[in-house]
Amino acid sequence: MNYSSEMLLVNKYYKIIDIYGEGSNVVYRIVFLPDCDVYRGHFPGNPVCPGVCNIQTIKECTMMLTGKKLTISTIKQCRLTAVASPMICQEIDVRISISPIDKGFTVTATMTDAERTYMEYKGDMVIDSTQH
Repeated sequence: MNYSSEMLLVNKYYKIIDIYGEGSNVVYRIVFLPDCDVYRGHFPGNPVCPGVCNIQTIKECTMMLTGKKLTISTIKQCRLTAVASPMICQEIDVRISISPIDKGFTVTATMTDAERTYMEYKGDMVIDSTQH
């Protein structure tokens, strides 16, 4: 499946270095790419991972898990619990758990490393109706 027009951040903002788990529960081990233009603007010399980019990362990982192009329809919870930065947390786990709903999935996700949780997310993503 080709998401080239949709997946704007993979291999630019982050890179997947490992995937483990099965079925509806998968963990994507990612590394943030500090040379990404996002960090030059957010904040030069002290880069911080923007929450919106982390939400997009969760969406992209969920699309890989489901094999479907998805649109976020509802965000029920999104807690940024620690500041993520490519300088302090080079590798993190993006844990995705999905449950089917009408026209899509309820997604529960966290972004963590061995020391802390950076983000907790729960929301609904629907299959993009423009998908062929």
